[in-house]
Amino acid sequence: MPTVYPSQHAAETWGKRGPAQSRYTLSTSPEQLLATITTNDGDMGKVPRLVQSSFTDLDRTSTTFATKNGFVHACIEAYNEHHNLVLRPEDVWFAILTQLSSYVNANAEELRSQFVAHDGQKELHIEVELTPDLDHGAMAFEMTKLMGANITDPALRDWILPAFSTTEKTDQAVASIIFMGTLQKYFTYSWGTRCGIPAVTLLGEEDDWIEIAERCAARLGSGKFGPEAFKWYRVLRPVLAGFIETFQDPDGPGAKKFWQSIVDEHKPNGSGSTTYSGWITAFCYWDEEGNCLHRSSSGWGPLSRIGGGSDTVRLTRSQIPMGFTKVPVTLINSGVKIPTEMIAGSVGLRVRKWEDEDAGKGSPRSDSGSNVSGAMYRQRFNGYDTLQPESGWFMQFVAA
Repeated sequence: MPTVYPSQHAAETWGKRGPAQSRYTLSTSPEQLLATITTNDGDMGKVPRLVQSSFTDLDRTSTTFATKNGFVHACIEAYNEHHNLVLRPEDVWFAILTQLSSYVNANAEELRSQFVAHDGQKELHIEVELTPDLDHGAMAFEMTKLMGANITDPALRDWILPAFSTTEKTDQAVASIIFMGTLQKYFTYSWGTRCGIPAVTLLGEEDDWIEIAERCAARLGSGKFGPEAFKWYRVLRPVLAGFIETFQDPDGPGAKKFWQSIVDEHKPNGSGSTTYSGWITAFCYWDEEGNCLHRSSSGWGPLSRIGGGSDTVRLTRSQIPMGFTKVPVTLINSGVKIPTEMIAGSVGLRVRKWEDEDAGKGSPRSDSGSNVSGAMYRQRFNGYDTLQPESGWFMQFVAA
């Protein structure tokens, strides 16, 4: 579990420099968190009706802030606002999977033969009683077993699902839902009863990060998912090598240079939007519709050198793609169909204290509520100088 120190300055308290407080919403419930990250998908301020969520401990003492891409925004804020950063292998892997999901859904027919042998969408159903304590995240994991039996390459399931030293049950559910979303043009999913029934810490082990690189090389680097995915891999490969180098030599100049090149902020002279470049853009290769955001790059692309920091690709905040995937799931209660939607991925960033980083857990909770500002806000988060991406899942009812 290496820690690299890319800069000499001390870590700053969250919100001390001002912008973060107004840029992100402090989440006090799973409903609020989901509503905040999906406001562009429907009515502003509409409170979702949740079936279930992995965020069972959000309340007025929460230190989780909503963002549509917890991994990318945590990296940007840590770099720009001088916060420490803690990353798990799952954070990077989910960033890769959600980008791949956007690409596959935008090119479903071209890639169909790589995944399935059937035309259209095949129904996958699990017969189970919809009891109040049914774990829908576990059901998503079970669904991937059906998917594995109905795709041309059953090994794809093991490639998708994380099995790192830091992987927990929630991570398996998140990856399962992303897997479902990735192949939603080929399958429909349902379960229920039919009628009648300033420092960066990489958590985990070195082998976890090597495995991410090997997984990407085997599928993306081989051209198996098509030429566009291969182009993305050529951009992604040196970044994955940087994670491995950090683990192998966290005190070396290569690791420090790598993390110093995570993001560059470009402020306009006069009018215009602030843009961002650096290797973090490798995890923003496609937008939510599968449109390439790196069209100006060629060959190895903007990240041909570890920590190269090329200005070729510059993205505004509004261009940063969402770090989560959505997929429709039908619940069937004695023959009655109930339309729902599952959402999973990187959906927030947790503010922590650096001294808590060894445990790999969230920071201690405060007695303060969410409606704090100014001096009270700074007092509440005094000493909270570390950010960590937050992954999870939701299931919500949708209109028929």
